[in-house]
Amino acid sequence: CITFSAVAAAALLQTAAAAGKCGDQSCGKKTPCCVKGYCNANAMYCMPMNCEPQNSYSPDSCWDTPHCVSSKVDFGSGDAFAQISDYNGDPASAAFVSQFEPSNAKVSGGRLQLELVKQGDGKGFGATVSNTRAIQYGTVSAVMRSGGNSGGVVSSFIIRNDKLGDEIDFEFVGHETSSVQSNYYWHDHLDYTKMVKSPSLSDTSQNDHTYQIQWTPDQIVWSVDGNEFRIVKRSDTWDPTDNTFKYPDSEAYISFSIWDGGSGAQGTSEWAGGAIQWGQAPFIANVKSVEIDCFYKGNETTYTPPGDSDDHSTSNDKDKDDDEDDDEDKKSSSEKEKSDDDDDDKSSEDDKDKSSDGDDDDDSSRDSDKDSANENAGKDEPSSDGEDADDDNTGSAVAMLASLGTTVAGLLTAYAF
Repeated sequence: CITFSAVAAAALLQTAAAAGKCGDQSCGKKTPCCVKGYCNANAMYCMPMNCEPQNSYSPDSCWDTPHCVSSKVDFGSGDAFAQISDYNGDPASAAFVSQFEPSNAKVSGGRLQLELVKQGDGKGFGATVSNTRAIQYGTVSAVMRSGGNSGGVVSSFIIRNDKLGDEIDFEFVGHETSSVQSNYYWHDHLDYTKMVKSPSLSDTSQNDHTYQIQWTPDQIVWSVDGNEFRIVKRSDTWDPTDNTFKYPDSEAYISFSIWDGGSGAQGTSEWAGGAIQWGQAPFIANVKSVEIDCFYKGNETTYTPPGDSDDHSTSNDKDKDDDEDDDEDKKSSSEKEKSDDDDDDKSSEDDKDKSSDGDDDDDSSRDSDKDSANENAGKDEPSSDGEDADDDNTGSAVAMLASLGTTVAGLLTAYAF
């Protein structure tokens, strides 16, 4: 009679569960984190905003999500910014981190600078810098300047969940430096018809302005220099067809970026103001400071996001000044339950297509720079010491266990002691 211990059976099941497929490969122990078909062990791959737990070596390979702590970030201080190659996963060591290698972001003169540079193919390669803590509701203010006055240069201040596609943004297009555009998206439903411009401003590329997003469970308010110019109420985003509020409500990351919109698809290029006039370079967006006031008043050791990943609803009559610790009091009492519909249709009815669609449009969105960075990083290569050979064997074992199916579960039940 064969005897299975609970420990042995559990180990087999754990091995089976730890075999995510990352593109055409399986991530190994030395490079455990998967992003878009590539494996690596550095911050660009293991930070929770990028890492794919289900495709990594194990679900625990991705770093934990640090949650919002109210703060003011002055880029003249030493713990404000780090290159992603230097970031160790501790948000106390850097409030913001670059997202690409090679990096076109740096701190100079007490300001965060993001530069758009011309590549050999004539297209621009930009920069994205993200907060190392996630935020779910709160007020975020940035004192900054946009990236230049040439058409095609796009710079932005965004709160976004890349995995779900929720976004709230300010976007600056280089040929219109007298205003800033505001928009929001839910689950990557890219409806550009909802864009609203601010009132007239002094040149956004030459002058500091304070841009603020006030994001609560009930509404989003966009302001410039203390003047509110747009409000979107959650109650106005109800879609009876899909039976859901199309309102960004998932935990997300604050980021700043600069990218080449002029070399994108026709609609994107027209929106961005056409091809970049490189004779007007350099194109540098810069940020002086960022102030973050978290809606949920926790701290890095006690904070737990309200609800779970499928239910981000919160109370419509919650007073923001209420500092009660019970997150349950902050959940929604709305009669309408949000559906968790991951609609595959991410296209806009508007004929302005800002999405990246194929190799020709790789640079028509912020993701184009991330794709280039992933290419530079390369795929996980087998090591000479045989560790990845063990990973291949693990994959074979997993396939075997999958074919056994309920047999393993039966053994666990019948023989565990």
